[in-house]
Amino acid sequence: MTGQDPGGRSGPPTPARLMEAVAEAVADRTDRSLELYVNVPFCATKCHFCDWVTDIPVRQLRSDVDGRRPYLAALRAQIGFYGPLLTGLGYRPQVMYWGGGTPTRLEPAEMRLVRDALDEAFDLSDLVQWSVETTPNDLTDDRLAAMRALGVTRVSVGVQSLDPHQLRRAGRGHTREQAVAAVGALRRAGIDNFNIDLISSFPTESGPDELARTLDEVLGMDPPHVSVYPYRATPKTVMAMQLDRDRLRAWDVRSMVRAYELAMRMLTEAGYHEYCHGYWVRHPEHEDLDGNYKYDLAGDKIGFGSGTESILGHHLLLNENARYADYLRAPREFGLVERFSLARPQRLTALVGGALMTREGVDYGRFHRLTGLHFADLRETPHFASWLGLLAECGGRFVEDAVGFRMDREVIHEAYITHLAYTMSHGLALARG
Repeated sequence: MTGQDPGGRSGPPTPARLMEAVAEAVADRTDRSLELYVNVPFCATKCHFCDWVTDIPVRQLRSDVDGRRPYLAALRAQIGFYGPLLTGLGYRPQVMYWGGGTPTRLEPAEMRLVRDALDEAFDLSDLVQWSVETTPNDLTDDRLAAMRALGVTRVSVGVQSLDPHQLRRAGRGHTREQAVAAVGALRRAGIDNFNIDLISSFPTESGPDELARTLDEVLGMDPPHVSVYPYRATPKTVMAMQLDRDRLRAWDVRSMVRAYELAMRMLTEAGYHEYCHGYWVRHPEHEDLDGNYKYDLAGDKIGFGSGTESILGHHLLLNENARYADYLRAPREFGLVERFSLARPQRLTALVGGALMTREGVDYGRFHRLTGLHFADLRETPHFASWLGLLAECGGRFVEDAVGFRMDREVIHEAYITHLAYTMSHGLALARG
């Protein structure tokens, strides 16, 4: 564990000292809503573009029930330790999100074990949404019926493309037919709130026509949510290594922007609107819920499992997938515990960057409650002055008023994609410093 004791002493903080510091930070806070995140680092295949499980060996990633048992035991132990402490501080979960990996690699009985641990540790009576990530090949009628019985209310389906050749080149474990069938299975199960994830500008795509064909078919299914992520070449992924070895050719920035603008046009004409860069919704009631809790300045969150990030009482807590073995050994210990400070402004880059992707941007009051810092002071640090300057050079325009700081929505897609291409080509890390 790295970082400084929240009480000011040198050395790694103990869980008890961390909870004391969190209690002090939230003592005057009336709203103690909480987001729960559960990480399930198991998949059927290791996709060539995915950067969430790059440090997990394939054999471990594809663990069967016996192989998953130690992880689930550690997960339940972590929940059982921190849940009652957070409940004692007045935290009440309102949204729960299970990500991965692929949470639906768990059998229903395994999901039940984790859900039971959460029920025992938290008061979940205020829970208004439980989202689970999945791949199309996991969505059988029986599995969905079991998920529905457990209380799942929203599902995010990683489709990425409906082009058979693209799916194969991306290392996906599902077919086009399974992706189409998944939508019907969701509706039969009574899960009407779901998302279809897509990726634009794959280096293996010949041009925007592939994306257009996929989008046209997806829109014909009338999903309530559609996400479109511009491809990013993250180190250690297969596609990134293929690009480094000139086996693939990356799209230039202008072509990436045009591909995303194609998606914008098709989604807008179909009646969707973008409430965060890359996130499109048809019905406002779905946006209200996801917009409040999915993004980085909404409020405190606790991540259970390896590869998670938590924000509690002005502290950043990280567990990294590279520390998987350490997590199994000591699930109460976070890989990093650090109080937000102006001395380490780079720890806040991902938080602010995520907020700037939304329509609301950085709300000053919300930022202060979450971090204990004033955004005006953060902007004056050399790191943030340089970072915001780079965003401006990439085409970003900022709008500021008495309550917040946001990016002009007309240019955010081009600024984001240009910035993404710049950071990838220069090997810069945006998120955690």
